[in-house]
Amino acid sequence: MTMPEQVILVVDDEVANLQKLRRTFINRYPVLAASSGGEALELVQKHDNIAVIVADQRMPDMTGIEFLRRTMDTLPEAVRIILTGFTDVDVLMEAINHCKVFRYMVKPWDPPDLLMTVERGLEAHRLAAENARFRKELIRRERLARELEIAREIQRYILPTQCPSLREFEMAVEYHPAREVGGDLYDFDWDADSAMLQILIGDVSGKSIPAALYGAVFSGQVRSLFARSMSPGEILSFLNINLMARYQVSNYIAVTYLRLNLDDGTGLVANGGMPYPYLVKGGAVTRVEVSGIPLGLMEGVSYDEVPIKIEKGDILILSSDGTTDAVNPDGQMYDVDRFMEAIRMHSLKEISCVVKSLYQEVSGFASHAEVSDDVTILALRRRR
Repeated sequence: MTMPEQVILVVDDEVANLQKLRRTFINRYPVLAASSGGEALELVQKHDNIAVIVADQRMPDMTGIEFLRRTMDTLPEAVRIILTGFTDVDVLMEAINHCKVFRYMVKPWDPPDLLMTVERGLEAHRLAAENARFRKELIRRERLARELEIAREIQRYILPTQCPSLREFEMAVEYHPAREVGGDLYDFDWDADSAMLQILIGDVSGKSIPAALYGAVFSGQVRSLFARSMSPGEILSFLNINLMARYQVSNYIAVTYLRLNLDDGTGLVANGGMPYPYLVKGGAVTRVEVSGIPLGLMEGVSYDEVPIKIEKGDILILSSDGTTDAVNPDGQMYDVDRFMEAIRMHSLKEISCVVKSLYQEVSGFASHAEVSDDVTILALRRRR
């Protein structure tokens, strides 16, 4: 049974004193009463919300100080007050040094003085509890900050620091996590000998540290597959099988994978749950409709591949759903149509300015609304 907060425990072997103690507090606080140290210890074991202990020093089974000492582990923050009929300096020093005694009062005590002492003790108890909560919260935040820094370091390591320099193409990426670390990821591989470019953009379900770490594991698997002569659909199927077999967690990963021949601009794109790629030709913006199930959700999934051709002046844009799913303060979604219009408006700029401008359009629309999803925009243009 648990009683309300700020319960007072009074302990005295003399019935008259015990009744006087009860009368002092009964109209203000819940009171527990015990006539011996042993009986009081039983109450301490049953009630973890005792805020004040008022104990007589001289009792037949144990002294008040011995009793208080035995409550230190169970009620470390309780306010302790000793009552005694004589003044003993040695007893006083032991009480203060070993039992965290708040006050030492000599019998006969004045009830208003005792009540005032208890109320001061309760205020000290409240401040001590708040300080303890503050310390715990500070420690928790410091630990979280360290974990976030580790996650940021991992993410900085797995995300490419710059786009490759390509002879016939130019590429740029804009990446903005919703929190300190994000669940979006991207990577690319370029083989100069075969003129083959591979691009992956993904979105791990969830946010912050778990998503970033899951994405780091996934990115390592992807890099090991870049050297294999597998088509985009085969790559996604292989990754899905591997995720289902080895990582039985609640996360899944949406992925778009592009394999492009830089000599003629032809390639294949496969998609597992990401927004459709956008293709800009002659100022017109269309969507490359290629669908598929995110990786890590279902076994035995195959992924379609759609042929693509990027001609001179064309732009291919891959993005995460943090673009079109952005919401403004009125609850309106940015949506695909707005994003396509923004692509059309900014498509003639330098490729790095294209992705920056698209992100500014999305963030400007969201204004001061809380950002709930990562935003990644990757653009690839074939030079004229």
